[in-house]
Amino acid sequence: MTLRDALDFALTSLRGNLAKSLLTVLGLGVGVGAVLTVLSLGDAGEIRVEEEIARLGVDKVWFCAENPAYPLTEDCRAIAASTGADVCLGASTMDAVSLGGQTVYAQIAGYDDGLETVHHPSSVQGRMFTAREYSGERVALLDETLAGRLNAAVGDFINCGGRRYCIVGVVAGMPAQSASLGSGMLLLPLQTWQDAYALAPTELALAVPKGEKAGELAEDVLAKLHNLPGKYLSVTLENEIDAAKSVVRIFVMVLACVAFVCVATGTIGVMNVLLISVRERRREIGLLKAIGATSRQVALLFLLEAAAYAALGGLLGILLGLGMTALFGALIGLMPQVKLLHMGLLLAGAAVLGLSFGVIPAAKAAGLPPAQALRTE
Repeated sequence: MTLRDALDFALTSLRGNLAKSLLTVLGLGVGVGAVLTVLSLGDAGEIRVEEEIARLGVDKVWFCAENPAYPLTEDCRAIAASTGADVCLGASTMDAVSLGGQTVYAQIAGYDDGLETVHHPSSVQGRMFTAREYSGERVALLDETLAGRLNAAVGDFINCGGRRYCIVGVVAGMPAQSASLGSGMLLLPLQTWQDAYALAPTELALAVPKGEKAGELAEDVLAKLHNLPGKYLSVTLENEIDAAKSVVRIFVMVLACVAFVCVATGTIGVMNVLLISVRERRREIGLLKAIGATSRQVALLFLLEAAAYAALGGLLGILLGLGMTALFGALIGLMPQVKLLHMGLLLAGAAVLGLSFGVIPAAKAAGLPPAQALRTE
């Protein structure tokens, strides 16, 4: 019996009971598809987490004064700027703002002329501050949240802290380090903010140049700041993004392990079908041995049948996985990240498991004595 004969024999067996074969392949395919879906959406989720944290400022370093008696000053700004990075002094507080009879509490933030180069807000309506306005003009920018709460428009005058400010623009993408949990933000030039609240800047933000690490840059600036009176602290989001990605990976691995149980269940189904097949085909096995087939050749027949189940189940699983990934990705708003490596490993894993679980039925078939098998009714 040649290998081609054995393969034809195995495929004929699969076609002989098509419904049983389809259900067996489907059981394995669902498991493979579930694992591929979890891994693909997990990779997409990890990328989304990284993007969201990056939007919050992973490419920035914030500095603040540990002792209010020694606040951030222009000297601090100059030291940070000496690294060649863009810097921005800022301050913030909570206060009531009113417009058109409506009063709400919002974050009131002040920034110097480094606002656009460091925090990169985008103008939705109107414009950004001009160089002259940074010197203390009573003008304001609103983020989309606050503009929506007050139904504000460019050109309106908004009241805050007993002063009136002309709204010159509505912006998006505000720096999250000063954001306030959905209450909205009113931006003023830093000098205007200090005139209103008579307080020193509370934060110094530094944009990390490409190719440099935030942590190393923070240490460099802190070493120089410590030459000034007072103590200063730095904050970066490098550790936060690493921790968030680790959590996503762990969650994905847990789900992948659960989904892998489905694959194992599918391969157990393959073994069960083959064991039943051995029992149903005892007479056929006896005839094969009677005409000269060896035990090894008989075992090969059932191993090839197991391999066929595994291959078909793996391919079906890849197709199901691609479909489920696209569907669930669209439902939850993630761009699927399907990797060829994952598909290759899943196909190989399904094949190995299928063959492994086919060993017992193959051994049982190979061990049947011809005389006993031929007596089977």
